[in-house]
Amino acid sequence: MRSPGLVLAALFVLASCTLASRTLTAQQPDQLYTASHEQLEVTKVLLAQAAAWNKGDLAAYVNFYKGAPDTIAVLSTPIRGLQSIYNAYLVNFPNAAAMGTLDESEVSVRELGENFALATGKYQLNRNKKAGGDAMGTFTDIFEKTDKGWRIIYSSTT
Repeated sequence: MRSPGLVLAALFVLASCTLASRTLTAQQPDQLYTASHEQLEVTKVLLAQAAAWNKGDLAAYVNFYKGAPDTIAVLSTPIRGLQSIYNAYLVNFPNAAAMGTLDESEVSVRELGENFALATGKYQLNRNKKAGGDAMGTFTDIFEKTDKGWRIIYSSTT
């Protein structure tokens, strides 16, 4: 014979698990169904930029920055202007081996008005020890919608 208290406790645990499962599902909507057009366009830029990096094409990677004197990339220090940003990357990543392969995860894109967006996430840089070894951290990019599409106007990696 089962104790009524034990049966009630089991029913309570089952109901709590079901409620918790529904709550988690409700709080984590599938981004593919909730992303705006702008969020998808910025995500496409991030994917294209990572693809350029993984091909060892630093010029194509940097081309996703806005070509303006006030564009900033915070590497070890703030760098201003597209050519200066390219030169700073070139010092640290002079070839495809030094660039390695880039994986980005936990990417989140948020609109900041009609022509701006914020992208954050984690990155993992995989390369052999001779080329500098693996690196990981977070990134924050601010994008502006331009006549050339979405371009990075501020980038910081940690």
